[in-house]
Amino acid sequence: MKGNDHMSLYLIPIQTALFVFPILAVILTIPYILHQYRHYGATLPLRILIVFSFIFYLLCCYFLVSLPLPPIEEVAHYTTPKMQLIPFASLKDISLTTSFVWDDPTTYLRALNEFSVLQVLFNIFMTIPFGIYLHYYFEYSFKKTMLCSFLLSLSFECLQLSGLFFIYPRPYRLFDVDDLITNTLGGVIGYGLTPIVAHFLPSREKLDERSYHKGMRVSAMRRMFAFAIDIIVTLILYIIISFLLPLRFHFYGYLIIILLLYFIVPCLSKGRTLGKMMVKIRLVNFQNQNAKWYQYLLHFLPTYLLILPFPYIVLAFILIFMKVDSPLLYVWYAGFALYLAIYLFYVFDAMLSMFQHKENIYDKIGKVKNISTIKVKLSKDYDHTDLEREENECTS
Repeated sequence: MKGNDHMSLYLIPIQTALFVFPILAVILTIPYILHQYRHYGATLPLRILIVFSFIFYLLCCYFLVSLPLPPIEEVAHYTTPKMQLIPFASLKDISLTTSFVWDDPTTYLRALNEFSVLQVLFNIFMTIPFGIYLHYYFEYSFKKTMLCSFLLSLSFECLQLSGLFFIYPRPYRLFDVDDLITNTLGGVIGYGLTPIVAHFLPSREKLDERSYHKGMRVSAMRRMFAFAIDIIVTLILYIIISFLLPLRFHFYGYLIIILLLYFIVPCLSKGRTLGKMMVKIRLVNFQNQNAKWYQYLLHFLPTYLLILPFPYIVLAFILIFMKVDSPLLYVWYAGFALYLAIYLFYVFDAMLSMFQHKENIYDKIGKVKNISTIKVKLSKDYDHTDLEREENECTS
């Protein structure tokens, strides 16, 4: 088979990874952002690019060692060896099956288009990025990088030996000890090439410091994540109560949930709801001291009077509009119009305040604000001047 044909086989796994990666990214994005908020208080676009490119790289590796998949019936009739345990047997194959001659440089270029040579080079190049990622971002030592490269290769070979997690009756690819050697060599080469790559990127320490620096300010996105978590927890608890209690007690169950999540928990945890705990922020007064109990009530008032009941109020109005036919209907019109106006004003004011970094009206009334609870780790010689622009950004 020609080299171009083999390259086309390598494209199939990469194309599959390009299809699967967006789905995987959607699944991992929210947990990853929460992890960043809990550890640093902010997310950096460059860090996201590095981490998700690493995930995409591993996904490509997985598909490269497992695809294309042959028919199960065909594999059941295979009689080829399952394992090759002789070290450096691939070098012997190169000398016997290719035009490569050690002392004849004119054969080198031609041999690059032959399968035996391509396979060895591919196994080396496949794990070079792995060594770079481990050395640059995860800051692994040489020994640890070499060990992890070996373990990654071993996992690939065991995957093949198991017949893709025993889906196949026997291995459809060879467990080759030379693959362990060449993959580990690739990781070691990647470790050595890391300084070249790192020259164009900030160090991991600088990335962490930038994250801590941005995390000193509670961004709009961080507050929205906390709010979303609180809303989800509230809805889950309400659904549970709606199954356990008769309909006439649902309203009282709702009041208990609101009292628990938005008053008792913040009072006991010094201004933290469950969502704020997750992203490491809390409410304080304008003097950065613990807020009073009534300030929590004022702060969360729009949440349990406007946001959470909104679908039920809209549904109730529709039912009343369909059933009631009297002059009182105009009173309902006026009441619903007033509620809707207040609701829209709250949403507009909340969005405007978050993205302009200003206190909204109900925070001004309650005299509270959100602060980060993460212990900032910045080195003494850290230069803050290049990050002044980030202070004015609205989102992480």
